[in-house]
Amino acid sequence: MNEEEKPIRVVDRRMFTPEGELRPDFEPEEAPSPRAQPPPPPPRQAPQEKGPPPEESGAAPLEDDGGFLGVIRSLATTAYAALGLVPDPVTGARRREPAVARQMIDWLGILEQKTRGNLTFEESDLLARVLYELRMAYVEVMRPPGREPPR
Repeated sequence: MNEEEKPIRVVDRRMFTPEGELRPDFEPEEAPSPRAQPPPPPPRQAPQEKGPPPEESGAAPLEDDGGFLGVIRSLATTAYAALGLVPDPVTGARRREPAVARQMIDWLGILEQKTRGNLTFEESDLLARVLYELRMAYVEVMRPPGREPPR
C-alpha cells in the first residue's frame, strides 16, 4: 500500500459533544499534574496613618503589595520626589532632580508600551493615570518662572 492508498483517520478529541455534555469516551491527552499548594500570603503590615482610608477618599483600594502595581507606585513615587512634589522621607527636604524624574517617567512610558494588552484594567488604568499626572507635573515644574502657559 503506498501513501496515496492509505485511509485517512480522523479522531475527534473534543471534550464535549455538540449538546455541551462531556463525551463518555473522552480521555485527556495528558494527565493533569497535581498542583503544588500556593505559598501562604505574607503577613500584612499595620496600616500607617498618612491619610484617609481608601473607602473615605472615594478611591477603590488596589491590592497588590509587591507585583506590577507596586513597581508602578515605586517608580511614580521616585518621580514625584525628584520633581520636588514629595518630601524626602528621611530628611523631609524637597529636592528637584529633573533628570531623575524624566528617567522615571520614561521608564513608566516604556512599561506602558511593552505591556499594552497584557494588563488588567486596574493596572492599565493606574499606569495611564500616573503617567498623565507625572507628565503634566513635569511640564509645570520645568516651565520658567513667571511664564504663562500658551493658550
